[in-house]
Amino acid sequence: MQKRLHKLIGLFAGTAIVGMASAASADRLMYNTFMPPLAIEAVEAQAFFEDLSETTGGDLSAQVFVGGQMLGGNATLGGIRDGVVDGGFIVPTLNSSEIPHVAMLPELLPFADDFWAAAGATNETMMLNCAECIADLEHQNAVWLGGHAASPWYLMCAEPIEQFSDLSGRKIRVTGGFAVRLINALGAVPVSLPASEVGPALQQGQVDCAVGNLAWLETLGLIDSVSSIVDQPIGSYHGLGEFVFNKGSVDRLDPANREALLSKIPGRIAQITKTYADQEASARTAGKEKGIVFWQPDDAYNEAMEDFRSRELDAVAADIVKLGGSADAEAIVRQHIETLERWKGLVADVEGDPEAFAELLEREVFSKLGQ
Repeated sequence: MQKRLHKLIGLFAGTAIVGMASAASADRLMYNTFMPPLAIEAVEAQAFFEDLSETTGGDLSAQVFVGGQMLGGNATLGGIRDGVVDGGFIVPTLNSSEIPHVAMLPELLPFADDFWAAAGATNETMMLNCAECIADLEHQNAVWLGGHAASPWYLMCAEPIEQFSDLSGRKIRVTGGFAVRLINALGAVPVSLPASEVGPALQQGQVDCAVGNLAWLETLGLIDSVSSIVDQPIGSYHGLGEFVFNKGSVDRLDPANREALLSKIPGRIAQITKTYADQEASARTAGKEKGIVFWQPDDAYNEAMEDFRSRELDAVAADIVKLGGSADAEAIVRQHIETLERWKGLVADVEGDPEAFAELLEREVFSKLGQ
């Protein structure tokens, strides 16, 4: 597997400009996120482009569409490919058949117990280590300029949980193949839904529980529907593509504007990570004040989780192959696991400090793109 990319600017040279993206002015981008307006990804995307406009004196600005105004979660990657928008936020598992290697990253959530490390490992894998991941996006006329990791998933339920057996038969919202296997391993029934639909689904009884990060208690309004949370993090949903762009759209930018765009991304990834950390702490406090019970899992629950993890790496590799990915899928998976472990050591002294984390991202990933 490729260890280094060609110089990043070289990725854009000579690419075709297609669809509506070609009609946009050189300094005006269209960006889509299907996440609700108060979700971290939506808030931070708007802040990013406002900062970028200020930095460039208005020479590079963007119209940001939130809450699926332009494109839903499944359609965003295709919209980027076809030039309907210039860039957007993608959740790879929503397009796993088109980008099977990229979709590997969030599927390895159960092995990402530190989301600061997962954010760093996400970008190292996507930009330096995984040639197959890069090729996935090239086939979609897209390029990965940066992504992040969410704070850990927890299991949140509308009805109380007092013992492992209480989960039996409950309908639990998930996304991704690994999550389906996880919920089956817990004796529950998986229901696939995007994050934007979790709140209404819990309120209407379409699902009994949901897996997601604690920030959703506030950002998605789950605090009014949840009564019990399993107080053990499942892992970080990482490999989230906050900055995925149409290659032609980036190529056509004025060089100074393109450099400004690229230079701002490590800092925004760091800020997203810090925001997740802050919102997780805030949501936990708010949940306790609301009377939500944080249940400490029993031995039966822990044993079920350990058994699930013992089989999951092989299952993720098999998924890649089934989706038409590389026959070398197991090596790709294990390399990312090694990268996650390396980043756990790297972030030990910078967690909670976005400036230091941004510098670490620059040193370990972004500065190496030209090597």
